[in-house]
Amino acid sequence: MGETSYKSNRNLLGAESIASFLATNQNNMLYMTLSEYLMALLKQRNLRRSDVVRDSGLEKAYVYQIFNGEKKPSRDKLIAITFGLHLPVEETQRTLKLGGYSELYARVARDAVILFAVSHEKDIWETDSLLHNNGFPTLLALDK
Repeated sequence: MGETSYKSNRNLLGAESIASFLATNQNNMLYMTLSEYLMALLKQRNLRRSDVVRDSGLEKAYVYQIFNGEKKPSRDKLIAITFGLHLPVEETQRTLKLGGYSELYARVARDAVILFAVSHEKDIWETDSLLHNNGFPTLLALDK
């Protein structure tokens, strides 16, 4: 868990009431859907959805449906999208949380490989190769 998450959790647990916690932390709350967040990341990173399709290794129609809020991706597919967006670790973790999934956790061996790849700016294919070579299921369809 990141320092920010730990601090927020500590503040929440020490709050006198949920109303006071929400009021104090209003500017830090995320009120976006996953698709809204993904669209904001596109704009922020000056990318197009076609860039994400190319760099995520996912099918065009599927990626567009996720960005439009029509489909909920699996955890692995959402991770592939974060590779397509070229997100650093912190943004990858935030995207997973907004998608309703657990963050990548370094004590889970497969997650550790993915975290290593993200932090070393590997692409999706290099990451899948690392996963495959270490005996883990890949993010794409290499060994499924």
